[in-house]
Amino acid sequence: MTGTKPRILFYSDCPFFAGCENMLATLLNSAGLREEFETLLVYRANGRYEEGAGKRLDAGVRREPALVLWEEDLPAALEAAGLKPLARLWRGLGLVVAFKYVFALLALPALFFKFRNFKPDLVHINNGGYPGAYSSLPAVFAARLAGAKAVVFVVNNIAVPYDRLSRRLERPLDRAVAGRVSAFVTGSAHAGSKLAETLGLPAGQVRNIPNGIAPRPLKEGPAAVRGRLGVPEGAVVVGNVALLDPRKGHAFLLEALAIAKQKLPGTNLMLLVEGEGPERAALQARAAALGLAGEVKFLGRQENIFDLMNAFDIFALSSTGLEDFPNVVLEAMSLGKPVIGTRVAGVPEQVEDGRTGLLVPPGDAEALGAAIAGLAADAARREAMGLAGQARFKLEFTCGKAAERYGELYRGLLAA
Repeated sequence: MTGTKPRILFYSDCPFFAGCENMLATLLNSAGLREEFETLLVYRANGRYEEGAGKRLDAGVRREPALVLWEEDLPAALEAAGLKPLARLWRGLGLVVAFKYVFALLALPALFFKFRNFKPDLVHINNGGYPGAYSSLPAVFAARLAGAKAVVFVVNNIAVPYDRLSRRLERPLDRAVAGRVSAFVTGSAHAGSKLAETLGLPAGQVRNIPNGIAPRPLKEGPAAVRGRLGVPEGAVVVGNVALLDPRKGHAFLLEALAIAKQKLPGTNLMLLVEGEGPERAALQARAAALGLAGEVKFLGRQENIFDLMNAFDIFALSSTGLEDFPNVVLEAMSLGKPVIGTRVAGVPEQVEDGRTGLLVPPGDAEALGAAIAGLAADAARREAMGLAGQARFKLEFTCGKAAERYGELYRGLLAA
């Protein structure tokens, strides 16, 4: 290494700056990492991502768009031109794996020239699941061609197994990618084991680095939030923040609330659900059918999630699958809220069952209802679990801790 700072190029192909980009923002905003390394964020050009990055990244973070043609760009252009039949035909053809390989090859030169201009020592590729965004795969080859000494590939969800023909056809590309990645990183050990199993990776090529978050400042007190939302005084509030999608398990959360109310007659128990999604109408109908229309409020999108979560007595995560290391659990812990979660993916790595919260099997409304009833009836236990969770958050899941762990990884790979 010379006396100049090592250069780290971060690459992301995401339609908007949210979700799996939270950890990326943490790293890019880290003053310590920016002092030690020269950094640049390169992203597949799109307006929504640029808008989100402008809100989430510090002013000193360098970022540049890459003009990468992708498979949805052409059908969108055809639809805009009034050629919807051609757009439908293209989407049908796009299901063929060969077309994805074509677009991967088309992305390679654009990424190579962008990367080469920066001359990175290390390239950090941020992805959703695996294989995830297909321009993330050619980014691995572009990084090596541009002279990067090391490539870090972050997988923010569970890898897709070779359980269908389209995935089996992708195996050669996966092998080539794996051979050029220095280290894969997952937020949970569970996701890491699934990735290693799927890709056949050797021990040590997958690293587990838990996510870290920065709590946002609180602007509105719990009493004010409850009053604004029409929560009766003295009610025990169970809260959920998630996309209204079947995999988030809201249907069995509603059943669990009905069970908890039966176990606690006379207790004013309410459920606040933040988020939008395709299941909203069905869930509202289900709540009415269970006799919960007055006890469940579907809030849609809320402006400041931390203000809302701070008004909860209990945070409930009812997901049934397709999770990795959900940041919303860390957010609840940072606010000192006891968490009731399902035993999926990395949630058991976040919640210490019986100490910082309770864990139940996914899809088990009876177990979830019993857990809600148990905590709703015991304010002292809620407080003790919330404080224990907050202490665990400060020790393991802050932005500073995550940036420190990634810094150790970068230094080790560059030294090797």
